[in-house]
Amino acid sequence: METTQPNLSEAFRQVMRLWPSGVTVIAARFQGEARGMTASSFTSVSLEPPLVLVCVNQTAQLWPVLEQAGQFSVNFLPEGHEHISDHFAGRVIEGYQPLTNEDPPALEGALATLHCKTWAIYPGGTHKIVVGEVAKVTLGEESKPLVYWNRGYRQLP
Repeated sequence: METTQPNLSEAFRQVMRLWPSGVTVIAARFQGEARGMTASSFTSVSLEPPLVLVCVNQTAQLWPVLEQAGQFSVNFLPEGHEHISDHFAGRVIEGYQPLTNEDPPALEGALATLHCKTWAIYPGGTHKIVVGEVAKVTLGEESKPLVYWNRGYRQLP
């Protein structure tokens, strides 16, 4: 059934909520300042070399740090870590700092972490498309991933 939408932007937003994705936290540190951001706009690009990409809004607090750092981490969230996703999505938990002191900072309790060197940055409308070369992989405890679909967190059966 086709419905009429008020504008293309809103129609696009409504369609994209139907695409399920895992939840990641992207983190970087530059000159002692560590920042993180919840992102579902993440994908693998290549196995040789191992490349991934993430899309970061240019107005995100993470962007200036990530742009200068030259490296970043992609942290896959496991089920039960909705509070961490919310924290890095702007619903800050005062005094909460789950990022490690390593460079790039990683997220404690992550399902897995990809430590990446910035490979390339491309324009993408309001966002920057950041391609990273995976330099190291850290696996956490085996668990199910945190999933986001239709404007809410979901669990796999």
